[in-house]
Amino acid sequence: MSSLSAGPSGLLGPSRVRPSGESAPPGGARGRTWRLAAGGAVLALVAAGCGGDDGAPGGDGAAASAGGMTLEITAPDDGATVEVPFTVELSSSEELGPTESGAHHVHVFFDGDDTEYQVVEGGSVEITDLPAGEHQIDASLRNADHSPAGVETSVTVTVGEGGTGDDGVLPGY
Repeated sequence: MSSLSAGPSGLLGPSRVRPSGESAPPGGARGRTWRLAAGGAVLALVAAGCGGDDGAPGGDGAAASAGGMTLEITAPDDGATVEVPFTVELSSSEELGPTESGAHHVHVFFDGDDTEYQVVEGGSVEITDLPAGEHQIDASLRNADHSPAGVETSVTVTVGEGGTGDDGVLPGY
């Protein structure tokens, strides 16, 4: 005999009414609940184990990846001391090119200020103006429309006393 009844979720659904004297299956509702909870926990652990780098800045700061895309600042090294001018070299799994072509490009900016950036359509950019002192060089892989592609990385460098732009204005602005 079948009927509709409200289950634990409060939703109506088919249920089986047992004739008197018929026993519940082994484990009953509690057994099913336990098995479902255990199965859910196993799935959560498997999903967590399949995770990887989320592309967020951090770690060693030299490389990042997201969705199979990668971006790395290959020079200068994290912690390096540089003199102006110097070259920032990049490596990406995505083809870099002019935004008009639909290719990805990179925004290079300094000290976390992504409102002022240099568009890099190839594997490197020369920095000709940066004040002396410690600076974070940030790189963000971008889609042709300048929206984030989800991969960012950074390195920290110290610009020697030969640095330029001591007026506090960063390069390219």
